[in-house]
Amino acid sequence: MMAGTPSVVTGLRLAGRLHRLVLGVWLVSIVLLIPAQVIVRVTAGPVRAMLPADGLGAGEDLVVFFEIMRPVAVPLVVALGFGCLLIIAWWVLWHAGTVRWWLNPETDAVRLAHILGDGLEAWWRYARLALLAFILQVVVAATPWLLFVAVLEARFLLPLLIFGSAMTVLATILVWLATLRGVWLLGDSGRRSAMAAWVRGLSLVLRQPLRSLLPFIFWALPGLVLLALPLLYDGPAAAVFLLVAWLASAFCWVALHMSFAPPKPAPKPAVSPLEPPTAPYVTTRFPTLHRDE
Repeated sequence: MMAGTPSVVTGLRLAGRLHRLVLGVWLVSIVLLIPAQVIVRVTAGPVRAMLPADGLGAGEDLVVFFEIMRPVAVPLVVALGFGCLLIIAWWVLWHAGTVRWWLNPETDAVRLAHILGDGLEAWWRYARLALLAFILQVVVAATPWLLFVAVLEARFLLPLLIFGSAMTVLATILVWLATLRGVWLLGDSGRRSAMAAWVRGLSLVLRQPLRSLLPFIFWALPGLVLLALPLLYDGPAAAVFLLVAWLASAFCWVALHMSFAPPKPAPKPAVSPLEPPTAPYVTTRFPTLHRDE
C-alpha cells in the first residue's frame, strides 16, 4: 500500500465528512466516564457547598479535594481504570473501522454502522498494535529515569530532571507518530504483523519528521488541552463548558487520525457485459460425431 503524506487539511476535510463518528466518539467517551464523574460529584458536592463563600487560599482547594476523595479512592480508581480500558477498546474499534472504510475503493458513502462493523471484524489486529504501542510507551517513559538513577548525584539533579523529562516527551511523541502511521499500514490486506506495521511506521516518521509532526501539533495538542481544560474550570455553566470542550476534542482526535490517511484507492472500472472478454473463450464441451459421418 502506498503511504500517504500527512496533511492537516486532509484531516480537517475527512473529520468533517465523519461528523457522525465525531459525535459517536464524544458520546461514548462521556458515557464511559460517567461513573467516575458521579462518584466525584456525590462525594465532593455536599462538602464543597459548606466551604467559605470567598473561597480558599491558593493551593488549598487541591488539598481539600484530595482529603475529600480519600475515602472513595479505591472505587474512584476502579471506575476510572475500567472506563479507560473501555475507551481504549472503543478507540481501537473506530480506528480500525475508518481505515477499512477509507482503503476500500468500493465504499465512499459514510455509514457509521458499516464503519463500526468493519472495525469489529479487524478489531484484534489493531488491538495488538495498541498493546504494542502501550508497552513501548511504558518502556520509553521509564528508560531515561532508570538510566539516570545509576548515575544520580546531587549536583546533577536539576540537569538530569530536565534532560530526562525532555527525552520522555520526545520518545512519547515518536511512539505516537509511529503508531498513527502503523495504523494505516496495518490496513494493507497482505499485512498481519502489528510489529512490522509499527516499525514501518517508525521508518516513515524518521523519513518525514516535520510533515509527521505538523498534524500532531495542530490536532493532538489542542485535543489534550480541551480534555484537561474543563477540569480546571469551575465557573458558571461548567457542565455545558465540559460538553462543548470534549466535543471539540473528539473532532481533533478524529482529524489527527485521518491526517495520516493515504490517497483513497480508485475503484475498479466496471466491465460491461457487451464487451468481449479479455481472455480467450474456453469451452469444456466435448466434440460429438454426427450420425451421417
